[in-house]
Amino acid sequence: MCFGTPCSADTVYRYGDWTLGVVSGSDDYAFSIRSYVGADAVVTVPDDYGGYPIVKIEGYAFATNTSLQEVTLSDQITSIDNGAFAQCKNLSKIVIPATVTQIGDTAFQGCDQVVIHAVADSYAATYAKEHEIACVSISVETCLRGDADGDGVVSVLDATAIQRRLVDLPTASFNEIAADVDGDGLNIIDATSIQRYLADFENIHHINERITVPDPTTPEPTVDPYELPFVPKN
Repeated sequence: MCFGTPCSADTVYRYGDWTLGVVSGSDDYAFSIRSYVGADAVVTVPDDYGGYPIVKIEGYAFATNTSLQEVTLSDQITSIDNGAFAQCKNLSKIVIPATVTQIGDTAFQGCDQVVIHAVADSYAATYAKEHEIACVSISVETCLRGDADGDGVVSVLDATAIQRRLVDLPTASFNEIAADVDGDGLNIIDATSIQRYLADFENIHHINERITVPDPTTPEPTVDPYELPFVPKN
């Protein structure tokens, strides 16, 4: 961990079965998947580390992993490097969100069984067609992060809706996925984060960005419960 010191692109973090790197050149702290060291057949990539997004799958992060059969990428991921899944002989399914706008030509080299699951007309769907990879179209439900009352706008009413929910007062409509802006369960910090966003404080949780409502059949990412959170330099 780089407590109190600047983090460089060479810094590596261990997060459960994952090793992470810092993405250089980003406006805010962001992380990449450098490698997966687990042996699960079905894997869901975590969407953040310490509240900061994991946005990239680096080259050869999963390469030659023969245990891997299914992978689901979070909607924070924007790029997949060359060789990321190379020679994953048993990989048969990967769910790629519409947020991905770059995939290396050799990202799935040697993955003869893989089928890409992607939103129709997304970058991933086009990539699959151009690289002659089987593709299944998926429909995706989305919402605005922070839009707790579901009216399509992030406002102080959303913070109020969260406060009412926490004390078991009735709300006309409530979207718990949108309300849980920091992803650690609904609590008063979510309401405070929305208020800080509305007051033009830092927006580390990407409030007011469109997010994918997760498929309830998708397993949660496995991480080490004793892992210390990432704390950036102030």
